[in-house]
Amino acid sequence: MAISFHNTYYDDIIENLSKIINDEFSIPVYFDEIKSNSFLLTPDSDDLVEYLSNGIQRDFNVNIIYELKQAGNYNKNDFKQVTNVMERLRRLIFNNSSYGNGSNWFSAKIDTVNYERDEDDPSIFRATALFNCQNIEVV
Repeated sequence: MAISFHNTYYDDIIENLSKIINDEFSIPVYFDEIKSNSFLLTPDSDDLVEYLSNGIQRDFNVNIIYELKQAGNYNKNDFKQVTNVMERLRRLIFNNSSYGNGSNWFSAKIDTVNYERDEDDPSIFRATALFNCQNIEVV
């Protein structure tokens, strides 16, 4: 007999994260490859926190990459544009630290943001944020 399950990582975490980003920004969100001036969401980890009497508590990490490609020379306005997007993303996650009344996720935060220029194409400036949240799945 086949077991029944719910795809918590995709349905509760990735899909809802994509939705709140799409609702806040006029910047496209992709899952397969990064394109200029877009977000890319990639799953990073899914860790067991603990078994509960009627469920499982898990910790999820998702990489959120934002990339800006500018024609010409990179300057401080490019850096300001990328940091503005990431600061706004941090606030968005703070405002949605508990999503779906906690049934989709809770304790959501942006742990770190790393900034870099692309080594192969210096006109590309990239920021990578680590989104972290927890979920309790009732079984």
